[in-house]
Amino acid sequence: MPESGSETILVVDDEPVLRSMAETMLARYGYQAITIGRGEEALRILDQQPDLRIDLAVLDVVMPDMSGPELAAEIQRIRPGLRILFITGYPDQFAALAERNLPVLTKPFTSVKLIRKIRQVLDKPQAAGSSGSA
Repeated sequence: MPESGSETILVVDDEPVLRSMAETMLARYGYQAITIGRGEEALRILDQQPDLRIDLAVLDVVMPDMSGPELAAEIQRIRPGLRILFITGYPDQFAALAERNLPVLTKPFTSVKLIRKIRQVLDKPQAAGSSGSA
């Protein structure tokens, strides 16, 4: 069983079923989930609510309004140092991110795989100035 946690996880994915599934998986292990369907909406919330605690952003790589890496860059501008985990169902996208040593998880995933990857990203010591973003 993966470790549970108490962190707040922002999930940005344009697929409602995936958002709902991720929220259920995260809640089962003690995490708070904020799920959003569009990158622009995520940026607005992060910008307008600077005191909103978010420990990790889980970003879909391919979305209609902006890509996960584009969103990650904007998130880092608003919230420097916020850790990022990318999720994708496209093998070429997975390979490109993994090649750059960015945290990435393939879809579909199980709750165990999601939580283990989240713990790996959250528990990894962060170098000064490092964000884990694109």
